[in-house]
Amino acid sequence: MITIPSVLNHKNVAVFPDDEDCNLFYAIKTSPEIRIENGQPIFSGLFWTDQADGSTTSVAGLAGGWINFDAHLGVSEDILEEISGKLKSAQVQESRRKALIKKEKERLGLIAKARGETSIPEPDIPSVKEIRYGAVNFIEGTVTLLEEQGGDLVPWSSAGGSASLIGDNNAAFALRLSPTGAAIWYKALKDGIKAISIRYDLKFQLRLPSLEIRAWAGSTQTSEIERKVERVWRNTDQGCSDADVERINVKEVTSKLVEEGLMNIEIRKGSSEISDEHVSQLRNMAMKLIEDKVQEIIKSRVHGMTEEERKNSMIELMKEEVRSFVELRFTQEDVVEWQIAPQGTIMNFLEGVPESKKQHITKLVDLSEHEVETITITTSVDAPWDEAPFVNAVVVNHTYPCADQKHSALFKKDSPKDVWHFRRPKKDDGIVKYTTEVYFKGISEPVILPSESTNSDININIGKLGLIDVNFIPHPILNSLTGDNEVKAIQVDISYKEDTHPDHFIDTVVLKTDKPEGEKLTKILGKIIDAPLTYKATYFSKDGSSIEIPEKKYYLTENNTVKVLVPSPYQDMLELSVELPQVPDESVRKIIVEFTYEDLANHFSSTDKVELSAEDDWEPAMAKLVLLDKTQNKFQYRYRIISIDAIAKSDWIEGTGEEALILPILKVNINASHLKLGTSFTNALLTLQYGDAANKTTREIFLDQESAAKLITWYVPRTNTNTAGYAYQLTLIKEDGTTVESTGTNMGSILILKAPDLTTPEPA
Repeated sequence: MITIPSVLNHKNVAVFPDDEDCNLFYAIKTSPEIRIENGQPIFSGLFWTDQADGSTTSVAGLAGGWINFDAHLGVSEDILEEISGKLKSAQVQESRRKALIKKEKERLGLIAKARGETSIPEPDIPSVKEIRYGAVNFIEGTVTLLEEQGGDLVPWSSAGGSASLIGDNNAAFALRLSPTGAAIWYKALKDGIKAISIRYDLKFQLRLPSLEIRAWAGSTQTSEIERKVERVWRNTDQGCSDADVERINVKEVTSKLVEEGLMNIEIRKGSSEISDEHVSQLRNMAMKLIEDKVQEIIKSRVHGMTEEERKNSMIELMKEEVRSFVELRFTQEDVVEWQIAPQGTIMNFLEGVPESKKQHITKLVDLSEHEVETITITTSVDAPWDEAPFVNAVVVNHTYPCADQKHSALFKKDSPKDVWHFRRPKKDDGIVKYTTEVYFKGISEPVILPSESTNSDININIGKLGLIDVNFIPHPILNSLTGDNEVKAIQVDISYKEDTHPDHFIDTVVLKTDKPEGEKLTKILGKIIDAPLTYKATYFSKDGSSIEIPEKKYYLTENNTVKVLVPSPYQDMLELSVELPQVPDESVRKIIVEFTYEDLANHFSSTDKVELSAEDDWEPAMAKLVLLDKTQNKFQYRYRIISIDAIAKSDWIEGTGEEALILPILKVNINASHLKLGTSFTNALLTLQYGDAANKTTREIFLDQESAAKLITWYVPRTNTNTAGYAYQLTLIKEDGTTVESTGTNMGSILILKAPDLTTPEPA
């Protein structure tokens, strides 16, 4: 019978010896393989494509696959010959025979010793002969395909079941592949990359040395035997006369055993499945056996009383010493069930297979080649389910006239798509007709849209059907009105259709001029809007007066929020273009121009404001003033120059008409490089002043050696272009803190500052 351990591992084959025959071995495959028959692997792969119409989900054009193959644990004759050569070269048979002879000699020696024989027979062990291979007796087993549990590559497989337990343990497998799994396997097979993982779980019987008990005791044991004797006279009739006969009577024998020495118990469990409790019981049993054996030897060696001893009445006490040695050996060899799990990845099983034969192994079916063609019409609906006008459901009724087919589909928020399949007719024009019914929340009657036809998929966008969503915005020019005619509110009265029509409604919104975003009007009609909105605006001024403009109409367009600009009641306007005489340097950030218009005769006024900036490249700006009487076209304006470190403002300037306004800005270039800063003086303070006390522009400039070396600009906001003088005051500061002051005036656009002469004139 097969026993362990293995004596060789070669090409995924484990070799085990027999427990009695040194020429008998057992070869077990440790990794499964694809079964090969007539040079052809037992493998079949069927893969199919998608329909190439975009209607199915696929990977790399493959929609799925099916694979069948056989796996086994058989060892070929070629491998067995290689194993035999390795066993012979390693002299495994000789080593096994020596081990068997030693074991058998020990067994025969114990038997002879037990029988009291002095000679030991020769062991009957077969000599080294040709190597043979035995069949393993499998008693139980399963085979499993190692795959991802719950994965998306192999949705189904037949793997997992009982092994055959005979022959090569052949097992058949079948797998259904997902689109991803099919794409991976098909490409791998084309490129010669294979990986199939399989595990066998098998049981077979083998014999193993499982339990060995050795116990021995070496000791000196003294047996003290005390005999109490007495003489007995008995009168015996001897025929002629009586005679007294003397007898020795052993009245009492007392034995005492004194033992000294060593007793030892060895128990080797090996691979035996025996508990520690049972081992302890075996130890106690062995000790009792030794004890009984020693006593038996002592008793067998105690002499009986001879005739002379019985006659010698002087003997009253007898002692003996007996030296004894005993050894016990107990060996048990069990037949147990042994488990193995050959597993591994089966790779490269198509190596060496010709390309012509590979075509029989793997086949590809193209599903885009229609045998019976099907028409697929996809309809999708996009509607405002969660916003106004709150579509509740959409029903689309389809008709395919040439196939005499009809189909109705209901669409809701969670099901906005429908697919309709039917067989293509012989004479197909590809035209599908459809009618759409739209249902709104809270409205029982649907809106039925006109019928349409198409030769492709249907995509219906409901949009803002039946929704009036208008934003009324006040005219921005109204913000420029001031005084009594300032507009405080605008009332817009809206109506839809005639008052006798069932869809008629009226509504009102109130606009504020300080709220430029306006006010919204929202109405859900649940019907197609086929008439314009009519609206009329009434303007309420600060003085309590009102102005009403004529009624106007607005034709709505669906799907968008529309903006209606309510016109101004004042149509006359003065448009003024504002320009600069020259582009300022980088010290100026922006220039703000304010306009005011006042018609005293009509108690009417308006204002406006524009801004020119470096961000807009100092482009001209357009100011608009609302007029009540266009013949009254006089206005006033003023401007502010905002620089990095100063703000300068002009006085009010009179203007007339719509001529372009060029702001009369004076640019003064100041040269302070001659002030001897850094030599005679440390720094200086320059104060500039333009205008009179009523409208004065002042600027202070602090100078040091670095800033004085650069050209300084001063932008003066004048009211006209006439040359006007400006005054300046210069304060020079020495290192000791004393100052030197000078003043002056200038008329031009260039101001050159010079340091005073501090040298003292020589006396005459």
